[in-house]
Amino acid sequence: MIKLKEINKIINGKLKGDPEYLIYSVNSIKRANQKEISFSIKENIKLEEVNAGALIVKKDSQITYSNLIFVKEPYLAFAKLLEYFFPHKKFNKVISKNAYISKTANIGKGVTIGIFSYIGDNTTIGDNTEIHSGVKIYNNVKIGKNCIIYSNVVIREDVEVGNNVTIQPGAIIGADGFGFTRLSNGQPVKIPQKGKVIIGNNCEIGANTCVDRSTIEETILKDYVKLDNLVQIGHNTKIGRSTAISALSGISGSVDIGENVIMGGQVGIADHIKIADGVMVAARSGVSRSIKNKSIIAGSPHQEITKWRKSHVIFRNIEKYIEKIKVLEKKIKELEGK
Repeated sequence: MIKLKEINKIINGKLKGDPEYLIYSVNSIKRANQKEISFSIKENIKLEEVNAGALIVKKDSQITYSNLIFVKEPYLAFAKLLEYFFPHKKFNKVISKNAYISKTANIGKGVTIGIFSYIGDNTTIGDNTEIHSGVKIYNNVKIGKNCIIYSNVVIREDVEVGNNVTIQPGAIIGADGFGFTRLSNGQPVKIPQKGKVIIGNNCEIGANTCVDRSTIEETILKDYVKLDNLVQIGHNTKIGRSTAISALSGISGSVDIGENVIMGGQVGIADHIKIADGVMVAARSGVSRSIKNKSIIAGSPHQEITKWRKSHVIFRNIEKYIEKIKVLEKKIKELEGK
């Protein structure tokens, strides 16, 4: 438990209410009870349905409640409290006797490694990194400090991972890129994938996501890149700082994605194109050519979102337009007949 005045210090807010009031946990606004704190970014909440002991609200909020903490960004403040009340607990606290660790591997201080994990030759694991059970890390891999690598992750040879990176269960980092050529008879021939993957600091890779190694250069994720579950990153692709890509999206090879790009779910990106900084791509869009300026796009093939909305309205009413055209054609023929 913690007093409201202490919570106020943690989130750097302005308290209005009882500073000695005790809070035991955090919860959603619909479920929070008198011993819990929640947050609201809406002004039209029905306060008669709220039972929380305290609320975190925007600094200019007009909400009236018994205990309020005013902050610039309530959701971020709430996230800090989630970390306070539910701190990360290590899955394993030692290096398991049943893990295989090469004699040439360099394991930092405070590293934990789960049962049946594999650490290859000349691989380096930074201080305080946490490796769960069943993780396979190949030869010549470099992993930074304070990383969390969950169960059944595979990291292939020569991959580089920065500090404070989280890799969710089942992700594959450094698998061969989808590179093929064809003989004159159409038979596909594999092009060897001899490049590597470089992941920056503070990135997160979602469950069952695949980041492929390049043919000869590097597939690169810059700092703070966030990939959702079931995302495919093709070989030789470059992703800029703080870009976020939602689930079931597929990025083809040799794509250059800028900084602070946001992609919705099920987005498809064609190969060898460039996407400018700050672009937002709506869910289920198909991007077939480069996007040179910051914009919001949608549709397949993609277009600026206002144009897409207009074309979508037209398409939705196409049958009505066809009927109107038929009526007009009939009237024209009648007039021409006269």
